[in-house]
Amino acid sequence: MGTLDATSLVIEDQPQFFFDDGIVESVQNLTRVIHRPEKSEANPLIKKDRPWEHFVYFGTADFALWRDADSGQFRCLYSDWKFDRAKHAAHGGSIMAWDYTQDTHLYACSDDGLTWEKPAMGLIEVEGHDTNGVFGGAGYGSVWNMTVLDDPLETDGGRRYKAMHSFIPADSPPKAANDQEIRLAYSPDGVHWTPAEEPPVFGNLKNRLSDVTIVAFDQATQTYLLNTRHPWQGRAPRVPSTDVWEVSGGPRFDRMEGVASRRNRRRIFQSESRDFVNWSTPRLIIAPDPDLDNIDDSFYGMTQYDLGGQWIGFLYVFHMVENYNDVQLVHSRDGRNWRRLAPGWSWLEPGPPGSWDQTQAYGVHAIPVGDELRIYYGGSWCHHDWWYVGQYEGLQVPEAWDDDEVRYGLGLANLRLDGFVSLRANAVREGMLDTQPFVAAGDRLIVNAACGHDGYVKVAVTDESGAALPGRGWDDCDMFTGDAIRHQVSWRNDPSLPMPADQESLPSATPYRKLKFLMRNADLYSFRVVSA
Repeated sequence: MGTLDATSLVIEDQPQFFFDDGIVESVQNLTRVIHRPEKSEANPLIKKDRPWEHFVYFGTADFALWRDADSGQFRCLYSDWKFDRAKHAAHGGSIMAWDYTQDTHLYACSDDGLTWEKPAMGLIEVEGHDTNGVFGGAGYGSVWNMTVLDDPLETDGGRRYKAMHSFIPADSPPKAANDQEIRLAYSPDGVHWTPAEEPPVFGNLKNRLSDVTIVAFDQATQTYLLNTRHPWQGRAPRVPSTDVWEVSGGPRFDRMEGVASRRNRRRIFQSESRDFVNWSTPRLIIAPDPDLDNIDDSFYGMTQYDLGGQWIGFLYVFHMVENYNDVQLVHSRDGRNWRRLAPGWSWLEPGPPGSWDQTQAYGVHAIPVGDELRIYYGGSWCHHDWWYVGQYEGLQVPEAWDDDEVRYGLGLANLRLDGFVSLRANAVREGMLDTQPFVAAGDRLIVNAACGHDGYVKVAVTDESGAALPGRGWDDCDMFTGDAIRHQVSWRNDPSLPMPADQESLPSATPYRKLKFLMRNADLYSFRVVSA
């Protein structure tokens, strides 16, 4: 997005973050810091451990995880591939052809989000076992690339949960992986699913997309957003080469220079809908940039979350040569126009050699719990595609030939709530932040901040010209020296946030105010103005 206009300064009670400089007028002796989450020592939380599980798959868009708003229970749907690698190696073609792969979604649940159970559901039986399978398989067809939404607009309890998924009918001939039939399903609980009779329509693409579909809901516009791939994304004409073999890891080298879209590279498209059935034709929203990204980097998918007026996006970057994915951050103020935060910098990366997630980290599901944000993610021991196309390509890597080398799981990392980015002052010099003049009707100031040894944060409240309001200067502020997600700022024990006395210029509107932060050895993550 370009320059922000005056309406962005009407902040009301929305949290103000520092992903960009939208609320910042000036700073001195402050630096912007992006914070990584800390991985749990209990990982992986879910892995293959049942006799009916084949290749459990926690890929970019191949598992869904949420916390039920009514019961508080954590729920997860994850993919299980019954994949015949030898048959695929002998005949080639799409790995998702029914003759090679029958994909079923399995269910796990947890009361605390840490210890997970796989209950027998009475829905899908495998070789005499009552399994935790809930959707897909021989009775329906392959269900993969399934995204789930707890729909805040739905009034029919039986359709409260909505899912979109790629579909391969049972006993069907092979389909091209980049031109999938997309279907919808509905559920009262996110576990028991009924396929929809009406297929979704994506503008002039009708019922076809490429794989990787991830849905979000925009509360401000009451609109469904879908981040996906366009089935034509890799079909731009290229000069053929007789000495380069196009393999599954990605398209041949794109000879175009200075083209930010990298026209044949994986990238992110977005579609919108008012009813979850009729969608706009997907448009490009973010793509690899030759000035920022490596020559083999592509964007595999993107999940986005509304933080309350601003959005954070988890961008899954596929490094094709080394065959792994990591997570980088992007930011938006409207959920549609995106900017990258520290391009090329891995916010969530695979673990060290020998760890359970040594080659993959992707598919983020972010759930607030208390004062932390839980980052659930998919990880793996094996590389992205070497394990399933390795025999076909003749790759001499253990995971291509040994099923025990194919290990995926669910991981957890923890982040401070709203703790993605902070403005930081060190212990040597005081740092100062002047906000832009803003409009907010509230009379209390809440800050998310953390102070180190001898660190502090003080705040002055001023009118739009920068003149301190009576009793609200730095010297009046009760110094904050702690670490809190929701600290209420006060001045001589008075937390009220007054308005400027002179309102003649805006007789019928809330006047502008400014904040001036003074900090030492401290991080300021966000602030918001609320009503008592």
